[in-house]
Amino acid sequence: MSLRDELLKKSQRAVEHMGVAKPGAAEPQGARPVTTPGAVAFLQPTIDSLNERVKEAEAANAELRRKLASQPTEVPLEQLDEKPGRKRKLTPDQFEELKENLRTNPLVHPVAVKALDNGRFEIVSGHNRVDAFRALGRAAVPVVVVDIEEEILDRTAFYANLLQPSLPDFEKYLGFRREKEKTGATQKELAQAAGVPESTVSMLFAFEHLPERARQLIEDRPDGIGMNCAAELARLARDGAADRVVEAVELLVNGKLTQKEALGHAGRRLARLPPTPAAGKPVKIRAGRLDFCQYVSRGTTLRIDFKDEQHRIEAEARIARLLQELADGSRTGS
Repeated sequence: MSLRDELLKKSQRAVEHMGVAKPGAAEPQGARPVTTPGAVAFLQPTIDSLNERVKEAEAANAELRRKLASQPTEVPLEQLDEKPGRKRKLTPDQFEELKENLRTNPLVHPVAVKALDNGRFEIVSGHNRVDAFRALGRAAVPVVVVDIEEEILDRTAFYANLLQPSLPDFEKYLGFRREKEKTGATQKELAQAAGVPESTVSMLFAFEHLPERARQLIEDRPDGIGMNCAAELARLARDGAADRVVEAVELLVNGKLTQKEALGHAGRRLARLPPTPAAGKPVKIRAGRLDFCQYVSRGTTLRIDFKDEQHRIEAEARIARLLQELADGSRTGS
């Protein structure tokens, strides 16, 4: 029974309940009609409004069904394209684990792709899942088509990978660097967009200050070094141990040294630090002709004043790490 028929039936029952007007009786002005045609006419605006809402709901459902029908559930692997720099690197063990998992289990998270004008699809997220399907001899892979503007595709793929705990710090650094180069955003803005602490982004950019050769070595095995080790190696390189840093990184990525041993290897030939200044006397640290910071020590207190907040943020993360190392060494020696 349609909505209109149901309303008509209800109006007829209402008329029968109220009774038919007596012949010749005057009908009060503004009173509701009690004849069947009159009741229908009285309810017609409501009927029309409800019918219009039903038509709108049916049209919306039809459009949703059309979109779902046009959404491919699988795409042949040969129709997928990759964009350089978007793929998250896995270690051989990690990839083998992923492949074996997909050998016996269905793909829970479809590969995200963007439809191209030439009928092909560009992978947004899920490159390693596609590689695993290829390695398993599969012909097609489940996908979900996303409609994302071209200029933010790389950012979307990077932020999707950023939340993966297995993503190496070096890969995170590369993603933030690409975003910085593309948008001109500051480290603070990058941190806000990614939802991570600003100090984390600052530490990741320590890779930027490593010798170029060291970064090239890390690209081959990005999971071999974390941002804390990279920050310390970058400091040693700035202090004149660039060659030793490259040697240490090469030994590290080849599995011959741990990160702690690599730091020891790189810093072994550094000159001794200058003598500690007299207590209570301010000491200025300069960057060329400009003041970088000033520190004063007195008793058990060490106060540092920076000229730039960004320098303070970078130094804070390194100082915290140094203090923890000192604390750990003190505990070990006790």
